[in-house]
Amino acid sequence: MPIQTDCHAHTPLCQHATGPMEAYIERAIELGLQAFGFSDHNPLPDRRGANVRMQESELAYYVQRVLDLRFQYRGKIEILLGLEMDFVANQEDYLAQQIARYPFDYVLGAVHYLDPQCQLNAWSPDCLLPVDEQYARYFDGVRRLAQSGLCDIIAHFDVVKRSARQPTARGLAEIPATLAEIAKAGICMEINTSGYRHSELATPQPYPALPIVAQAIQLGIPLIVNSDAHTPEQVGMRFPEVAEFLRQHGCQQLARFDRRHRSCYTF
Repeated sequence: MPIQTDCHAHTPLCQHATGPMEAYIERAIELGLQAFGFSDHNPLPDRRGANVRMQESELAYYVQRVLDLRFQYRGKIEILLGLEMDFVANQEDYLAQQIARYPFDYVLGAVHYLDPQCQLNAWSPDCLLPVDEQYARYFDGVRRLAQSGLCDIIAHFDVVKRSARQPTARGLAEIPATLAEIAKAGICMEINTSGYRHSELATPQPYPALPIVAQAIQLGIPLIVNSDAHTPEQVGMRFPEVAEFLRQHGCQQLARFDRRHRSCYTF
């Protein structure tokens, strides 16, 4: 059985995705997916990172729009309500209150910034920090995210590599400790296939890289495969080959979500 869900897709509300939400769903139906989830970027306080996310005034609209689509497509495909939540240091209360207001099926936790002001992009190729510090700050943020209890899924685990700045041994040493923290927290990690379309990567690969996925399998970390689609055509991108890799490494079950409850299915 193929992968059944794709739970990471964006909408024009984030200001860097295109296409009507219905087109994403129709593509998911065309691919034979059983469930499809939107998880657009959450608002942040003081309009931090405002150019790549919905505004506070749009969050309720986003939620209602997804719920309306759930009703519209009932009987054809299950539509899930998600959120890609940026983890920002010292904003845990704000984030917890934001999540609690709405009936999310899952929360994707992500680290996009290396500073509380959201001015240092985690994968900037022009980062003024030494490369080891860039990687160290990123993975420290992921560990704190895992420890926070705020999310159900860790998004694009090693997206810092999109900077095209190659880590040294010190930077790579951050990975096992971060995986261990995710395993300890008992949360899920996504295999995000958007890396296959990111030209910044010298070798097309998902987030995290497949050798890291193999480590996650050994640690028993629950996995989910997502496309991080920003256009309808990107839904379900490269899922068959990821599924084959997982089977070859002994992973036969993937996670799915409903109102923050995780279950699993055999694929």
